[in-house]
Amino acid sequence: MEDIKRKIAKGELKSVNNTKGKAPFWVKFDIITNLQNEPTGFVQCALCKAVLSYDSKKTGSSHLRRHLQRSCGGCGSGTGGGDRQQSVSDFLSFAKPPPERMKSEVANKCVNFCCVDIRPFETVAGAGFRELAQELINVGATHGRISANEVLPNPTTISRRCKMMASEMRGGTVEEIKQVMSLINIGMTTDMWTDDFRKMSYMAITCHYVTPTFKLKRKLLTTTCFPNHARTGDHIRKALQQQLVTVLGFDASIMNNVVWVSDQDASVLAALRPYRHLACQVHLYNTVLRHALNTDELAEAVPEVAETLLAVKALVRYLKQSGLASQLPTTVKQMAETRYNTVFLTLELIQSVHAELQELLQSRDESARLRNVSPDVLAFLVEFLRPFNDAQKELEGDKHPTLHLAVLWANKLKSHCQPDVADTPSQAVIRQRHLDWLTKTIEIQPLHKIAIFLWPKFNQLRMFTPAERTDIQQHVRILINRFRVGEVAAARWQEHTGQSDVSSAAAAGPAPKRRALEEVEKAWENVREESEDADEVQFYLSLNPTMEADGRDLLSWWKQHETTFPLLARLARMVFSVPASRSSSERAFSAAGRAIGERRTGLAPETVDAILFLHDAK
Repeated sequence: MEDIKRKIAKGELKSVNNTKGKAPFWVKFDIITNLQNEPTGFVQCALCKAVLSYDSKKTGSSHLRRHLQRSCGGCGSGTGGGDRQQSVSDFLSFAKPPPERMKSEVANKCVNFCCVDIRPFETVAGAGFRELAQELINVGATHGRISANEVLPNPTTISRRCKMMASEMRGGTVEEIKQVMSLINIGMTTDMWTDDFRKMSYMAITCHYVTPTFKLKRKLLTTTCFPNHARTGDHIRKALQQQLVTVLGFDASIMNNVVWVSDQDASVLAALRPYRHLACQVHLYNTVLRHALNTDELAEAVPEVAETLLAVKALVRYLKQSGLASQLPTTVKQMAETRYNTVFLTLELIQSVHAELQELLQSRDESARLRNVSPDVLAFLVEFLRPFNDAQKELEGDKHPTLHLAVLWANKLKSHCQPDVADTPSQAVIRQRHLDWLTKTIEIQPLHKIAIFLWPKFNQLRMFTPAERTDIQQHVRILINRFRVGEVAAARWQEHTGQSDVSSAAAAGPAPKRRALEEVEKAWENVREESEDADEVQFYLSLNPTMEADGRDLLSWWKQHETTFPLLARLARMVFSVPASRSSSERAFSAAGRAIGERRTGLAPETVDAILFLHDAK
């Protein structure tokens, strides 16, 4: 074997990767060949450089496995690897499945864990718990049998580490966002929430942006405690500025470089009035449903509809209080006062289990509870409200762009609410009420229109009038021209100073003094008209773009066409950074409700902030 090593050292033989070996252990062995790449009957361990004989037809490969498990693993059998400790990945790659007895004992310990600490059984299925369990197994594999008390930290250490980890990760997130904002504006959402135990108010700020590689990202930046007495427009605006500028370190101009999305809370609207703001589409549709399905008004106009809605609500309450809900095949949900898409979900559920409900209530002599639930009204409401539920589900997404969907859903729902000759009088009233509230509430802003224009298969804007199309195209030209002007200014600065970026320009000293007539000159100097070939908007309109699948992977399309439409692609990154709803910030408080429980009311606000940030980051 030593002779083989010497020949390898002299270059008479060589070791090459075994690309034909399919077993996992072959990644740790090289085949020794002569200079003509012919096998010599030997292999070399890539970990300890030991040479072993190998012939696929004579020796087999079991001794190679044993080498990795024993000799190279640190047991020391004189192969040159005895002083090397086996890595956890090496150990696990050859570990045998645990016996049933061991798995049964682990299951018993899981039961003890859940019962002693009063934890939900689902805890052991959580990604965080499994990551911890795997790390403890790795520690045991590396260091042997040791006490858990020597490894597990105390709660105070975990609390401190939680805030430290959040601070470090948040710093990296802020730097990434700053880099993105050097070229484009971005979107931010905000929402407020009050915990049920200490009645403390929290404000969440979530950032939405598209990276230079056209990946949409959503990051919860902060969840800050907010005094209840200070929920005024001025206080909220100052709190936003303090968090973004003072705490997170953004430039003081950030509020002007963000498109904010929020609900219609009067204080929040007052706070964001000086800045660019879009109303949350999901909240607007919730407002439409809340007014259109107002049971007090329906009782006068269409009493049979009001009776059905009230009867369903009372029925669900009875099912939950009596325990009968557990006997149904589907989980029963009550209509929430704040989220009116739950009206559809509750009605759909009652319709789907109507037969089972009849049988169940008859067995308890409670059939009267279904008497005011009209099957015809129930069926109509379910089908009528389904598109509203679909709209809210699509518009509250944050893994893909959603702003461009606002135009289509507004048009679809208004069309859906138009009179139908097949409607009964009560159905016609329901349609008209929803149409009236859609007309009053839903307003399509210029940014929504630009977003639909940047959806390639809708760039002809056929849902708008010719005058509206011209306005949208002109607005797009103005926006991309600002990019062009900025690039020209940067190029002139670089040519004048020899500096390539803002930081190096600052290091070079103050900017050259501006001429007194510079602004007037720029306003009146000759302008070279761009040819149609140089007009990205015109070229974009002349295309007949095709998109894969359902045509909704917008960012991939713009990434593929960035070289063809550099300015429009940059505009697409900016526009699609803005979400259609503020649901991301709202979801942060769903996690907050789980973090601040009856047994965890003592959490400091900064700890809550750290927990929610790390939860969102995972």
